[in-house]
Amino acid sequence: MFFTLHILLMAISTFGIIAGVSAAMFFRKKKNWLKIHKTVNLISSIGAAAGIVMVFIYITSTGGEHFDGFHQIIGLTAFISAAVTMFLGFYQFKAKNKPAIRATHRWLGRLSLMMFLTAIIMGLILINII
Repeated sequence: MFFTLHILLMAISTFGIIAGVSAAMFFRKKKNWLKIHKTVNLISSIGAAAGIVMVFIYITSTGGEHFDGFHQIIGLTAFISAAVTMFLGFYQFKAKNKPAIRATHRWLGRLSLMMFLTAIIMGLILINII
């Protein structure tokens, strides 16, 4: 059950991050794009954190290794990168050097999304779906 919840939460969170990034990229001319971007990405990050907790519970209950593969390492790196991206996104409104923080936020966000997608592919390979 915990493993299934991990897969479900991480998939939904990744789609949510894609939606949040899409809001920032394609709907900037709309009035509420920033609110949508923040809300969707925050909820997705909480879902990803819950997905990580689910897999820790699953691995602990089965006696397996937590970080014994590329999927696990890239997934945790993606989550940490997304958390830093979110911090930079909120911080950019108070920063003195807004353009540098904004650029870092954008590029780290893109990198995080690529890492999440890579972790999904590696996870699907790990469970023999691909």
